[in-house]
Formats: sequence, structure tokens, C-alpha cells
Amino acid sequence: MTCNPKPMAEWIKEESPITCKPCLLGPVAQWYTSELKEKGHPDKADAIEKMADSTDMDTPEQVLTFCQELDKIKDTVEEPLRERLKDFDCAAQSYDPDAAAE
Repeated sequence: MTCNPKPMAEWIKEESPITCKPCLLGPVAQWYTSELKEKGHPDKADAIEKMADSTDMDTPEQVLTFCQELDKIKDTVEEPLRERLKDFDCAAQSYDPDAAAE
């Protein structure tokens, strides 16, 4: 599957009739954290974990800030890792609950 994900902060603001977008951020944060730790960025992984623990996913402003932080982290890592993190963004942005239920 080819995917060109949008920045997470842009994606989270778009209307979506079928998906609870903030609900998808938990898995994305876990994937980012795991990948960052594995690739030698424990400080960035810890930052995501702390942010995930303190973010109220029912508050649009906090969700947007969380997504902005994910985008900033992508901007600060080496290219192969950045592409891997974009894969996670793509998974969230292309998630179809109807297809998952089949």
C-alpha cells in the first residue's frame, strides 16, 4: 500500500464521519515509542510516553498539541526512522473500522 500521510496535526483537525481519531493516537504513540527506543532515541520515546499519559484525549486542543509533538519528533530524527514513523501515521490515517470488522 502506498501512502503519503499528512502531518498528524493537519490530519487530526479534519472531519471524519467514521473514526474516533483521538482513539487511534494511543496505538500510534505506542508504535512511535517502541520504534524510537529501538533506534536509540529513548529521550524522545520518554517524551511521547509522558505526553500520552498527561493528554486528555477528549480535549481537542490537547489532542492537537499531542499531534504537533509527534510531527516535531519526526522532523528531528534520521531519514529511515522518519519514514518508519510516517508508516505509523499512514496506518492511523488510512484506518477503516468497517474493513477491520470484516
